[in-house]
Amino acid sequence: MNGFLQEFVAIDLPALAAALLALIACGTLGNWLVLRKESMTGDAIAHAVLPGLVAGFLVTGTRSVAAMFAGASIAGVAAIMLAGWVRKRMRLEPGASLGVVFTAFFALGVALLESQGARQIDLDPECVLFGSLETLFLVSVRDKPWYTTLPHELWTLFAAAVLAIGFSVLFMKELALLAFDRNHARQTGAAPRMLESLLLAVTSACVVASFEAVGTILVVALLACPALIASPHARSVRGQIAISLVAGSALTVAGYALAAFAPTMFGAPSALNAAGMIAVLLAIAVPASHMLRAMLRGA
Repeated sequence: MNGFLQEFVAIDLPALAAALLALIACGTLGNWLVLRKESMTGDAIAHAVLPGLVAGFLVTGTRSVAAMFAGASIAGVAAIMLAGWVRKRMRLEPGASLGVVFTAFFALGVALLESQGARQIDLDPECVLFGSLETLFLVSVRDKPWYTTLPHELWTLFAAAVLAIGFSVLFMKELALLAFDRNHARQTGAAPRMLESLLLAVTSACVVASFEAVGTILVVALLACPALIASPHARSVRGQIAISLVAGSALTVAGYALAAFAPTMFGAPSALNAAGMIAVLLAIAVPASHMLRAMLRGA
């Protein structure tokens, strides 16, 4: 194995695999949120879990996945419930109530992170925003199988991707019915509230799983952008999910390549942040996709 290939497998492949697994997990579930016109809900969850993550760190004193998931789940559920209460009491639109609540939760999380977490548990606020893809290395250990040396983030993200795909396949019909006609779903015997709660719970789990590796900014982009890129071109729910994952994967690979090889391509003094570059490409692709669809219709 030549030097370049060894370096790619050890340094770039784990980071790229983490980004793609986060795309599968968040991008798959993001389609259901976009179809229900609730993409802001994913944004709210991604921001609202921050104080729960920091609280989990502070209570346990470790970065254990269990502590992260417990704290983030409590914070996510609390944010959604508080947003519903604010909407009813203040008679606000759903988007406005979510905006108020997730901004408050995110600000609380940043305040806790700066004042407590970074000092006590060596948490870096920049990693919370931009993730830590660049720190995921494959460490070769003699006499140990290769899979035992993989970063733990990859296993967590793999589980999240399986959860997202499995949930979507298992409840495909019910989720589609809920997205397009909630009242009909209730009349046919479905339990919309239970399914909505389950969707939020699964989404929260995948957000938490992705948080450590890719950060808040990319999680928000992965929840919304792939589905919005695919929506102008899809003719079915399955088609939209497939297009979103294919297009999102291509943009993820392109974004990582641009970030990793920035010094060669652009003469930059150092490589760029991978999660940030992927998020930029995903954001640019949304209006580009809609413009392409308009051009195809006009042709």
